[in-house]
Amino acid sequence: MKQEFKTSEVAKIFNLTNTAIINWIKSGKLPAYETGGGHYRIMRDDLIAFLKKTGKPLPKELESSKYRILIVDDEKSVLNAVTMTLENLGVELEIETATNGLDAGYKISQFLPHLIVLDAIMPGADGDRVVKLVRSNEQLKSTKILVFSGYPAEGRKLVRMGADKFIIKASEETAPDLFRKEVCRLLGLKYTKVLTKASCEINKGLYIGVNGKK
Repeated sequence: MKQEFKTSEVAKIFNLTNTAIINWIKSGKLPAYETGGGHYRIMRDDLIAFLKKTGKPLPKELESSKYRILIVDDEKSVLNAVTMTLENLGVELEIETATNGLDAGYKISQFLPHLIVLDAIMPGADGDRVVKLVRSNEQLKSTKILVFSGYPAEGRKLVRMGADKFIIKASEETAPDLFRKEVCRLLGLKYTKVLTKASCEINKGLYIGVNGKK
């Protein structure tokens, strides 16, 4: 799925001139970033938000119901449990996982997730490096970060650094429906409660191996 567009591509979508799109950008109407070569690039999410704001119809080039989520944790049980929980979100998802901060950094640049579910303390590179990476990248300015950790002090620190939400592992908020509801809020979606037979097992999975620490 294409994540960024040239001004000429946006002009084609709107059946306008390239100059008209550049004027939108310069006037601040359409968010864009400038490449090292002085060319404008418009991110897909920004273009969709612009269309919704102006009431213009969404063209086929931008139609997609998939949301990209990256789950970063060094415990496989947590990766599996979070993945299982989000499978019942009610929308199409692309889910990737990473087991350390370094791997997460690479996948973030390639995957451009809408949401990152991030552990605070991991081998190789802790969550603070991931938050800094995301918040310093113009292409990721709309990416949401949900810190999921058993370390309250670290979780609150990452929120101060720019993460959007902190949920402590083995807390009330890890209940499947509460967790899904929070993810939907961060993605800008309306959540409809999902009841599944697997809910209890999923909830147990979120507690595996954490013991208030990880």
